Amino acid sequence: MNLRKRTALLLWSLTAGAILVAPGAWSVLAQDARPNDPPTEDAPYKPKTKRELQRQLTKLQFDVTQNEGTEPAFKNRYWNNKKKGAYNCVVCDRELFTSNTKYKSGTGWPSFYAPYKSANVAYRVDNKFFYKRIEVHCSRCEAHLGHVFDDGPKPSGKRYCMNSAAMKFIETRATTKKPTTAEKSE
Repeated sequence: MNLRKRTALLLWSLTAGAILVAPGAWSVLAQDARPNDPPTEDAPYKPKTKRELQRQLTKLQFDVTQNEGTEPAFKNRYWNNKKKGAYNCVVCDRELFTSNTKYKSGTGWPSFYAPYKSANVAYRVDNKFFYKRIEVHCSRCEAHLGHVFDDGPKPSGKRYCMNSAAMKFIETRATTKKPTTAEKSE
């Protein structure tokens, strides 16, 4: 085989290999006509492999959601977020909490007194620190979110102490209503 053919074969092999290992490479080829449709709550969820999650998530997001890690207090993305919107699961995009139930707990992590829907979160007992805590997980993909405690404000008395790394915030945009012609004349 001459040098030109070997070089072409090597370049082709490297390109093909890069496409195969690139995150989401095949999803670009397999997109349907409506790629921007939001996932529906009733759509069946296909769990991702650990490898897919490692490509999709940052190291901290992976550690928190898959290894039940905890991010540093006061040094996370949403602990002091005051914007209006929804907090979705970083793994499967399920809506977990809203800004309507977020409050300042003083702990350094985003805290909520209730989930968006009780069916969207699941619970497990955690005895890792020699006392019983209740872990909170996404009910669809089982991503670890944080813990819930019984020292929150009314009406629930609960403090859902969540990791920012386990969530993504979707800001609610204020819509400006244009007055109709009837409203203008009044």
